[in-house]
Amino acid sequence: MSIARIAFGSLASKVAAPSMAARAISTTAVAQKDVVQELYLKELKGYKPAPVKADESQVKDLKLPPAPEAPKVDADLDQQLAAYNNAPEASQ
Repeated sequence: MSIARIAFGSLASKVAAPSMAARAISTTAVAQKDVVQELYLKELKGYKPAPVKADESQVKDLKLPPAPEAPKVDADLDQQLAAYNNAPEASQ
């Protein structure tokens, strides 16, 4: 081998792109349990609220309002309508 080839080979190895270190990436998701969430859900499922007793002192008897009166109609309604119809129209 010639000296030029040896020099070129050593120079090429220094200039070459550094090799990238390969990382091992796992494609499977790691199933980790959230301890706080599991504890919260367990307590939530096991919760039984205490029954609430109705306080009778707060309940009032139902009193309906009085029925409204029927409107009063004038007895001489027919006479008033006839007088209105017979009245002359106002012209402008």
